[in-house]
Amino acid sequence: MRRLTIGLLAAAVLLVAAPASSVAEPTPSQTVFTQKLLDDSATSAGVKRMLTDKQAIVDPRSGFVDVTGDGRQDALILVSTGGAAGAVALYVFSTHGQTTTGNDDTSLKVVFRVQSLYDAALRVNGTTLSILEPKFAKGDDLCCPAKLRERDYAFDAKALTFHRTADKTTPFTTD
Repeated sequence: MRRLTIGLLAAAVLLVAAPASSVAEPTPSQTVFTQKLLDDSATSAGVKRMLTDKQAIVDPRSGFVDVTGDGRQDALILVSTGGAAGAVALYVFSTHGQTTTGNDDTSLKVVFRVQSLYDAALRVNGTTLSILEPKFAKGDDLCCPAKLRERDYAFDAKALTFHRTADKTTPFTTD
């Protein structure tokens, strides 16, 4: 079955949806980000339930790339299932706006979250995130919708979050 590709183009990293039921132990990053999501009161009940019940995992190929434009790496965290739903949530953790001198707290904080996705793919271009999801029409196979919904979000440094800049439909290609 063909899957949508999750790409972090800015970091030249290609991520492909992985089964959540992998036998490998979670990486330290997966463990840390799973706990951060479970501890965050703004994480949806559905995502928390999937993580707790092992119906989804923090995708091991989530990664670090500067999407806030401050020269520091931000964490792009995908929550994925092992089934057709693929990537179901995206979080951006950042230290943007925090000072790194002295004893100030510079812990990663969630600056963006989308918690209701279906088989999503991600593209990064500088400080713009593009989230692509299948846009099914009658007769489309689960693997291959004719079109994708693409939503673009640009980082707003003053507001310390991302704002939607575009919402469009694009053709689905397997290239």
